Amino acid sequence: MKKVFNFSGGRTSAYMVLKYWKEGDLVIFCDTTREHPKTYKFLNDFEAFENIPIIRLMYNGGWDGFLKHWNNGKSIPNRFKRQCTIELKVKTARRYLRSLGIMQYENFIGFRFDEPLRVSKHKEQWKKVVTKFPLFEDKITKYIILDFFKKKPYDLEIPSILGNCDLCFMKGKNAIISILASYPELADKWIADEEIETNIFRHTYFPNITIRQLREYAQNNLFKDYDLTEIKPAFNCACTT
Repeated sequence: MKKVFNFSGGRTSAYMVLKYWKEGDLVIFCDTTREHPKTYKFLNDFEAFENIPIIRLMYNGGWDGFLKHWNNGKSIPNRFKRQCTIELKVKTARRYLRSLGIMQYENFIGFRFDEPLRVSKHKEQWKKVVTKFPLFEDKITKYIILDFFKKKPYDLEIPSILGNCDLCFMKGKNAIISILASYPELADKWIADEEIETNIFRHTYFPNITIRQLREYAQNNLFKDYDLTEIKPAFNCACTT
């Protein structure tokens, strides 16, 4: 059975590929186009140093898959309507595999041993797809992976909280405020989303507050010295896909 590795662009999924990948297996990165620039650098470094090819996909092949998707759906996503993960990552990968005639495969996801809730909440979506959580099964934790990359000639050069979509609403308002205190420029594209959207549908990523307001709050308060390496997302997400 074909093995498919879901590469999120972070250390955990990279470690999973390095530990379990064999020649002929597929490694897929689904690009939401909202990743931090250092995530793309990490992907490039991984390919260059490890000589393992990464298949890079985008929703409908668009230059901004994130923006294209919510325009099609006439609504930007939020914590209660999370169509972004399923469309931009899960279904995008699925469509690609089907285009190759691959209907039955083992789907490798990088949930670690210290993330049991993410494993327990996973639900299979297709009958001929078997999901594997090898890091969980082998009791691999975050600290094992961090130590592993200290010995590598390359690394992800950003705190983990900046992985996946850089200002994803699943990280929570407090995390977003802390991020914007150090990286206010990351808000620009998310503000543009809401200001296009609010003119028509009055939708925002968080209830009753805009990303612009969160950035203003971050810049006017004492968040600049907060250690981003200590921040964790407020809500569970499946975006290691």
